Amino acid sequence: MRVVILGGGIAGVFTAYFLKRRGFEVVGIGGEVTYPTASLVLTLSMPHKEDVELAKRSLEIYREFVNPREVTSVDILPRWVDLSKLAVPHEVVDAIDGIRLSQDEVAVITKDYLIPVRKVVTKLRRELGFVDSYGLLKIKDRKAYVVVDGERVEGDVVVLAAGYRNNILAQEAGVSLPLAPYECYAVVYLVGRKVWRYSIGDYILGWYGRPLSPPLYIAGDGCGRYGQGPPPGYMQKITNLIRQRVGHIFPLYLKTGYCEIGPHGGPIYGKHPEVENLYVIGGLDGYGSMVGPALAERLVELIAGRGAEDVYRLEKYFGIQVSNPCNIAERHDWSAVLLRNA
Repeated sequence: MRVVILGGGIAGVFTAYFLKRRGFEVVGIGGEVTYPTASLVLTLSMPHKEDVELAKRSLEIYREFVNPREVTSVDILPRWVDLSKLAVPHEVVDAIDGIRLSQDEVAVITKDYLIPVRKVVTKLRRELGFVDSYGLLKIKDRKAYVVVDGERVEGDVVVLAAGYRNNILAQEAGVSLPLAPYECYAVVYLVGRKVWRYSIGDYILGWYGRPLSPPLYIAGDGCGRYGQGPPPGYMQKITNLIRQRVGHIFPLYLKTGYCEIGPHGGPIYGKHPEVENLYVIGGLDGYGSMVGPALAERLVELIAGRGAEDVYRLEKYFGIQVSNPCNIAERHDWSAVLLRNA
């Protein structure tokens, strides 16, 4: 069986990797590699057991290629939050060196892992023969194919794994997806040693951060509409929030990224109900480094006829429109839990 994969990020290359291992013929159309040279974070501190399972499996997969570096994870939460379903070893503390907490707050200490995603993706693209061209999704008579560099590329199966461009490409081809792109913003800082050693999720003040190469740190929050750019004063706003926790930090520059979300705030994979040979994987919310490899593995099981039902299946959400991505709480962090119990 021949499979054409449109998209060369984490989801696309790992889909190709697992397909190849099963003996499928794979054609990969990758586009530009846009991941930063710095490592991305993989956390196990998530409120839903299903997401933790995906992240654990992704970590196992990464270890076939690289040795992830451990870093202390600090989630700042209200004291009343229920942690009984946190499915990883953790410690709850009232104080932590270098971070200010109020009497109503606690820090949940776990381990995060820094993954050199660009290194892994680049290696797999090279080994699997991905081309760097961008492709277009086309559909005719309920069958999908891809056009790249003016040529038609056909397969028994087409996998759409183009990140934030999934819904854009689908709409151009005349089909809908329960996915929407959005902008995500972050600021690069100079920080002291105490701050740099932590991967922080501050669910009280509303920001998150992780270490880059010392003494650089990257931090941001939330979401903006696709194409609008960061709001005025964004860098100063985030800087003020972080200084409430850690004191002096020095902002260097602002980065804009592009992400994608589904109606349940989590990733999606599955077969498109209206196109005979089209499969989709996306909605990773910028967390492809955490769940992408394991989700790709599940997609390949589905393509091979051995897939199982789970909360991520595209078919469950088909027909739902995502009108404002910024109004959807991401299921893999603690924000949705706090909103439900506020």
